Amino acid sequence: MPKIVAVIPVFNEEKTLQGILKRIASQVDFLVCVNDGSKDNSLIILKNFAHERKNVFIVNLQFNSGMAKAIKTGFLFILYLKELNRIGENDIVVTIDADGQHKPEYIKKIAKYLIRKKADVVLTRRDFSVYPKYKILGNRFLTWTNSLLSGFKYFDVESGLRFLKVKTIKPILRFYTGLKYSCAQEIALISAREGFKIDNDFIVKISYYRAGTTIWDGFIVLFLSFLTYLRWRFRLTSVVSIDEVFFQGAFNSSRSYWPKARKRNLK
Repeated sequence: MPKIVAVIPVFNEEKTLQGILKRIASQVDFLVCVNDGSKDNSLIILKNFAHERKNVFIVNLQFNSGMAKAIKTGFLFILYLKELNRIGENDIVVTIDADGQHKPEYIKKIAKYLIRKKADVVLTRRDFSVYPKYKILGNRFLTWTNSLLSGFKYFDVESGLRFLKVKTIKPILRFYTGLKYSCAQEIALISAREGFKIDNDFIVKISYYRAGTTIWDGFIVLFLSFLTYLRWRFRLTSVVSIDEVFFQGAFNSSRSYWPKARKRNLK
């Protein structure tokens, strides 16, 4: 069974964070928690949680950069872990929000599904029974647009619960811009256009609906979808560079919180 690494963007999630981390930790080999400039107690909760386990990495961003850039930071840390031979190209990365909308108990089941389907990317398809109608209509429009631009028939392009093989990360980041909530659209479009095997058939139930995006956010996402397509079409790639100093600092500070390291420091 490949290793499973969760990338969790965190921004002011102190109400749900402790509970969701415990549920995710039982499903994965490593957690990469990107604290996106939280102003509440989220970072303290992350550090306390790392004290209890030795598989938690905390990447701390001083200022809020938005969901898409937090995901990008998490993906770059995945590439750093690959450089350290902690994970391999066929291991599985799962992105999941810290607000509790998605059920972590799906993780192992979907990872096995990805393997069985021989897929490179599994983007889950949400049960929209708890969503308002305007949100469903907006999702259908953005999904239809992305299907046209990506050349792949999607049913739900904006789900935050997605599974990717590590080998897909670098090719995706070559065309990825990352602004506000554009991560879902960009990952779906680029992974399809780069020829990876996609699956968007696995239906997941959502615990609750949490409003957070606006109509203006939808326009930004739509604009970035076209921009990402043009970047891919004309091969306008970005250099995927890893800030070794920054990520080494995050790696070492995270390990210092782990139980064995703390015991050594106390001697």
